[in-house]
Amino acid sequence: MNFSALIEYIASTPLTWILLTLCAFKLGIIIYEKTNKHALFQPIIIAYVIIIPVLLVTNISYEEYFSSVEVIHFFLGPATVALALPLYKNITYIKSLFGPILLTLIIGGTFSIISATWILWLLDAQLSTILSMTTKSITAPIAVITSAQIGAIPSLALGFIIITGVVGALFGNIVFKVMKIKSDVSKGFALGLTSHAIGIARAMEISDKATAFGALGMGLFGIFTAIFLPIIIHLIL
Repeated sequence: MNFSALIEYIASTPLTWILLTLCAFKLGIIIYEKTNKHALFQPIIIAYVIIIPVLLVTNISYEEYFSSVEVIHFFLGPATVALALPLYKNITYIKSLFGPILLTLIIGGTFSIISATWILWLLDAQLSTILSMTTKSITAPIAVITSAQIGAIPSLALGFIIITGVVGALFGNIVFKVMKIKSDVSKGFALGLTSHAIGIARAMEISDKATAFGALGMGLFGIFTAIFLPIIIHLIL
């Protein structure tokens, strides 16, 4: 039996990578719950720890892997839209805070982009790397399209997105305690604005109101970035 040919056949089958991705994430959920939902053991982190070594061993490129699991990526859109339910339940309260929400979105979102890109500029990073950092705080489906429009590297942008989400989930509660922020609304909006879906997963552990405002922060900042970032980049460059 040709073992190498068998491995090559298995690696070339999309079903293999779909099953691996789902199983890795499920294992991540189990570990996350067993560790009392410690931020460092977010399911997505565990999934990447499992999947990346397998890709390296089998010599499968990111492009090949992504094309195999594209059906999973497709469902990111509907999953994001499903976050509209907690928003709907809190729509009256959201309307009453329209002014502060808009102000926080513009100031917080702009500072988030400028501060991160400024650090890379100081480190003499390449332009494509700096541009890839600009989409770090928006959800993956929007970031992939936006990064391609501004001349960034989509795969690198996704890497920055994951790191940003993990850092936000890991240190978010610490920052809230240091800054003495007790409002679930503020916590949720901050997590959604800066740490997208991973931040919302953390907000879900706080309260339904935090989840609603986390979804609002992620959605509004995604729209804000997708519309204005390409315009600003093209004007500057």
